[in-house]
Amino acid sequence: MQAYFQDKKTCGYKKNKMNISFLGTGGGRFVVLNQLLTTGGFIIKSGNIKLLVDPGPGALIRAQQFKKNIKEINSIFVSHRHLDHYNDLEVCIEVMTSGATKKKGYLIGNKNVINSVSEYHLNLLEKYYSLKPDDEINFFDAKLTATKCVHKEKECIGFVLKDKKIIGYTADGEYYEGQEKYFLNCDCLIINCLRPRYAKMRGHMTSDKAKELIEKSKPKLAILQHFGMKMLFGVAEKEARWIEKETGIRTIAAKDGVSYNIDNKSLNEFL
Repeated sequence: MQAYFQDKKTCGYKKNKMNISFLGTGGGRFVVLNQLLTTGGFIIKSGNIKLLVDPGPGALIRAQQFKKNIKEINSIFVSHRHLDHYNDLEVCIEVMTSGATKKKGYLIGNKNVINSVSEYHLNLLEKYYSLKPDDEINFFDAKLTATKCVHKEKECIGFVLKDKKIIGYTADGEYYEGQEKYFLNCDCLIINCLRPRYAKMRGHMTSDKAKELIEKSKPKLAILQHFGMKMLFGVAEKEARWIEKETGIRTIAAKDGVSYNIDNKSLNEFL
């Protein structure tokens, strides 16, 4: 099912292509505490951008386990200050800055995230951004727009990144009316889908609402991740197949340690 877009040999980045590598696809406290899925976030490589997103518990060790060169990252995005999204942030800043020997890289987050980082680590960065929904920044010749989330941490943000391709990330949060307007025309939309359609939870996405978002935003490819306990044991894959059948849009459940190349050839094969 994943053969169209997964780089089976090296799962590596190819120049002029967008690549997404998952250091973990788990979410929620019980999956995190038991490490039933890994929880290291994911890395986007596109053009000059090497962006680590939501480095939760184990980001550094999972990068080593999955043979991803986390030392080459030049930017970090943290959606909000919950453990499964920001736990490894400061150690990843030290990795990005070559053991705190170089002033390097960008940190992008909301005000709660930025206020949680030590002054020492902030001073290691070239620049850091505290964003609210609809704020835009330009870095490495790309544009990132912060998107609104409806979550327990009210400052939580997702993003749309426009570079070689357009990639959207919902971050945590339940579906809300008009959310799709942020994610129109995405080549790839990454959705944090904590629970399946029969297990509602306030402040989190379920697969029926993910389906609604996908139907309305019409990405070329949708990737589900950030799975809670009720999405284990094949449920996430089942829900992805159901969404694809209902919407006609290629939808997959991400796998721990796997990379996906998002290029024109792959996207055409998805359709």
